Amino acid sequence: MPRFTARRSLSMTPAMRDRLAQLVSKQPRDVTEADLIREAIRQYLDEQEDLIGSRKHFQKSLRERVDQLETTLAFQLNVLIHLMASDEAHLRDAIIAAKHDGETLLAQMKAVRELKE
Repeated sequence: MPRFTARRSLSMTPAMRDRLAQLVSKQPRDVTEADLIREAIRQYLDEQEDLIGSRKHFQKSLRERVDQLETTLAFQLNVLIHLMASDEAHLRDAIIAAKHDGETLLAQMKAVRELKE
């Protein structure tokens, strides 16, 4: 178990104190107010996208990288599809068509992803 050596004090309203006491009373015996406060701070920090090292920051950067790779892969697959469907002399046309179709495909993939969220 980690050692909690950094100390902080905080002030809260009586209503906040009462709500915290209610939450503690519904927890197992070994959960303290300090445990709940630490967990609340931990969750808050993890949700900060701009804070390097937070889960949200990692998720955001990973999502951006996956989106970038998905765009590249969709384009390359479309080039291959168009090349297989046409003759090699039409490489320029195949790349242009793949670019157009790839944007459509990515828009459709984004719409599906948003439906899942």
